[in-house]
Amino acid sequence: MNNQESMGSIKQPIFDGSNFVYWKIRTTTYLHSLGMDVWEILEGGYTFPTTIPIDTIGKKDYETNAKGVTILLRSLSKSEFAKIFSKRIT
Repeated sequence: MNNQESMGSIKQPIFDGSNFVYWKIRTTTYLHSLGMDVWEILEGGYTFPTTIPIDTIGKKDYETNAKGVTILLRSLSKSEFAKIFSKRIT
């Protein structure tokens, strides 16, 4: 059983706009439990390639980033998601 399968029964923390520190600690721990590759790519940043990667390492990084971003987006309540995505990114 891999990390993701064993973590299936653990609920992901949801940020509802209150108690950010609590959410941050729980979310960081949750991301670590999925594997250090997920945490490292989120912490270090990811530069999207101009085309979908076909090499093994490129595919792995692309998929790992997608997993991390999915977790972060799923960890926001609908109202917090709307606040974040209504902001202009510069």
